[in-house]
Amino acid sequence: MLGKDIMTDPFVEIPDSKLVELLEKQKRELVVRVLQKHEEAQSEKIFSDNILANLSDLFLVTSKDFVLVKSNEEFRALLDLSPDDFGRLRLKSIMDPEAYHRIRELFAAGDFKHFETELTAKRGRKIHVSLNGSTYTTESGRVLHMLIARDMSDIYTMMSHIKQAQEQLIHSGRLASLGEMAAGIGHELTQPLNAILLFARNSIHGLNEPAVNRTLLKENLQVIIDRAIKASSIIKSLKSFARKETPKTNPVEINQILTNILHFLDSQLKLSDIEVELDLDPVIPPTLGHDVRLEQVFLNIIQNGIQSMGDVEEPHLTIKTYLANNIDPGSFTEKEYIVTSIRDNGTGIDPEVQGKIFDPFFTTREVGLGMGMGLSIVDRIVRSFSGFIRVESTPGQGACFAVYLPAYRKGEADAKSEP
Repeated sequence: MLGKDIMTDPFVEIPDSKLVELLEKQKRELVVRVLQKHEEAQSEKIFSDNILANLSDLFLVTSKDFVLVKSNEEFRALLDLSPDDFGRLRLKSIMDPEAYHRIRELFAAGDFKHFETELTAKRGRKIHVSLNGSTYTTESGRVLHMLIARDMSDIYTMMSHIKQAQEQLIHSGRLASLGEMAAGIGHELTQPLNAILLFARNSIHGLNEPAVNRTLLKENLQVIIDRAIKASSIIKSLKSFARKETPKTNPVEINQILTNILHFLDSQLKLSDIEVELDLDPVIPPTLGHDVRLEQVFLNIIQNGIQSMGDVEEPHLTIKTYLANNIDPGSFTEKEYIVTSIRDNGTGIDPEVQGKIFDPFFTTREVGLGMGMGLSIVDRIVRSFSGFIRVESTPGQGACFAVYLPAYRKGEADAKSEP
């Protein structure tokens, strides 16, 4: 009580020794309180650092103006950042301008999830990530943006490998188709080669009296040139069909693709004595796709039809193109489609088999005559171009494959893309 009276009453005289003792005591208490506050702050910092360090995902905090404030070690290591970069670098320095602008919009709208983009490390390496974002306001009023990023690089690498494997399967399918058509191709090449040989020999005989046989020699040489051009066009067609293309979507004319395929299969169709009926709508618009891939689609279906008519006395193939409106299976909205109908009068497909023909490795051929990847790849290609396939068949009466691909009209597409 004495100490309290002395401190509260300014008029009480305090001995110098007692005053020094009181001041020393208050100084010690102040130092203890400061140390306690420092330890609390340090423990909070250590606690937050430990939380960040133990996060399995990548964690980043930015200021209201998107300056990098803090991250866990995994984030710093992935982007080659140093502690000195924080408080100096902005978010836009680790991503492209379009993604940065989009993230600002997402934060302005509130919390967001699963925004996929690429982050750029200091050395230019690109990292695919999926971002979740939220905004937090501290008690002091400081606004912080928090980003949790999940590294998607392994997933994208795996998808790339799957895509490459699919491309290889498509290419292998094309080469297998070439093998199946080898007899017809050989027959088609034999004709111009025999003609070249025959007229070349005639020209040699004609050289015995060149003045007399001038007209004959000229005609023979012209025939040789024509047959050489014919053989060259066949080889060029083979090389074009066998080439491995890098997919690039562009407007494709379905009628032109079908015409090219039928020209390519001409000798095989003649050898099999197949009558082909064409009903191609001349005014249908193009579709957005890839010509080589769509060639693979229609070639596979047509060849399946040819094989199914192997024992038919009067094989008949009907190919038709037309426009039709149909519900898009993905968006459930009505769209305009280009329909390519390929109908044969072969053996048909049993009802219990129709639901399996697009499954990988399913085949109705004998063991060793097919891998069962043809129609599976066909289905994947058509779906990759936002289309679908319908099959109708009655055993013993043939089958009809109808390929639906979205119509592409440049004016309408441009109008929809305008903001």
